[in-house]
Amino acid sequence: MAFDGYYNDGQSSGLYYLRELQKYSPETPAYLVIGPYGHFGTQVGGEPVLYDYKVDSVALFNITKITYQWFDYILKNGEKPEILKDKINYEVMGANEWRSAPSLDKMSNSFLTLYLTTTKSGNFYSANGKKPTKQNYLLQEVDFADRQNSNNDYYPEPIIRKEVDTSNGYLFISDPITEPTIINGSFLGQIKASINKKDMDFGVTLYEVLPNGDYFHLSYFIGRASYATNIEKRKLLTPNKIETIPFSNTHLISKKLQIGSRLLVAININKNPFSQLNYGTGKEVSTETINDAKEPLIVKWYNDSFVKIPIWR
Repeated sequence: MAFDGYYNDGQSSGLYYLRELQKYSPETPAYLVIGPYGHFGTQVGGEPVLYDYKVDSVALFNITKITYQWFDYILKNGEKPEILKDKINYEVMGANEWRSAPSLDKMSNSFLTLYLTTTKSGNFYSANGKKPTKQNYLLQEVDFADRQNSNNDYYPEPIIRKEVDTSNGYLFISDPITEPTIINGSFLGQIKASINKKDMDFGVTLYEVLPNGDYFHLSYFIGRASYATNIEKRKLLTPNKIETIPFSNTHLISKKLQIGSRLLVAININKNPFSQLNYGTGKEVSTETINDAKEPLIVKWYNDSFVKIPIWR
């Protein structure tokens, strides 16, 4: 049995191993309990307030009691912990309830696909369910030699915020949600882009824009384009060629969306003081230095890029 949290920094690796275990050893009794917890909350059964967000009361549980029940169940043929209704057991934020599924993929019964268009929508661009008929792009320039500015404000602290950074990167907003919808699982997508260099690190962040205008941080992804198709073998990008860059293994989330809310997708180049910076030369990134930052990175984000968001309706 594994415990994990929607806002646990180590979630991606933990769920990766769970997926691999279910894939190659389906007979193993692997169970997951996951909810609105951070790194430390995952270890203690949750915290009432997480990054200024008041957690649903039902999400808090006695992790010690359940752990010993689990040992009794596995080692002494005791009763299975009541919370383990199925293999995947998750708390739905905003609904104050637990649900279960036989696998991570079975948490959702549909996908919401949003194309990242070049059409303006208020202060943002439109995230549209229809693929654009004419290819176009948005242009971004990133100067890695400039240490005064930072890109990719992806971290979920606080979870609910009054504003998002619009000074760099691009943000795409959907139409309002009109029917009961739960985001259930890990979103994925495909970026179409061309750059003037051989590699880039990019981020994709997903928010719910609440009816009152607040931004609720749902999930995020940070990845290196050269490992997009194979995490074990690096494949450099061809400068000035349109590349297809898939991404997945984003942070899993379960959240009941409010009617009238909209979804906001932010894409950006990763350049923040807490990350290794990829200057795009194609060399081993750990050997790059500020001397490799002389030429700015030029990115063309194409409008046939999309995200697929797993939902339950």
